[in-house]
Amino acid sequence: MRSALFVRAVLAVAAAFVLSGTLLAAPATSIPSDRVTVSQVSARAPGCLPRCWVAVGYNSATGRSGWTQPGKWGTKAGAMRSAHAHCRARDVNVGHERACVWPGKRNVYAKNACVAIAKLTRNGTIVQWAVGRAYGPKKAMRLAKRKLDGRGTRTAGFACPPRKF
Repeated sequence: MRSALFVRAVLAVAAAFVLSGTLLAAPATSIPSDRVTVSQVSARAPGCLPRCWVAVGYNSATGRSGWTQPGKWGTKAGAMRSAHAHCRARDVNVGHERACVWPGKRNVYAKNACVAIAKLTRNGTIVQWAVGRAYGPKKAMRLAKRKLDGRGTRTAGFACPPRKF
């Protein structure tokens, strides 16, 4: 009886060694070849890292916005100018260019964080809009939606600057 238990134990240990040796001897091709190294990321990163700004120019007449364009994240003023110009130049805002709100008026800008704008519409009319800022886009949109009062349809959008990973 003891010899059978001993044989089973020896076989279990041997199987464990064989299995672990097989798992450790995985071929090098199993590592994905599209893995990006830290030096490659920093080579492609914009010059503003780690302090990048983002701003959003909101058009209260159309409910559409413009955001900071790539390469304009370096300064707060540059980000706001870029967002306002983008808001005015968008095709969806044609005829209502003057309704684009300067980002500095409603604090629709952030450094190293996402900016979200939520709007409340009733019967196709924008009743209210609010701003939220947070490190992630989902949280920024949630914060913006919480600031809205009343009934209606709540929608939100966001803009985020590039970040260091």
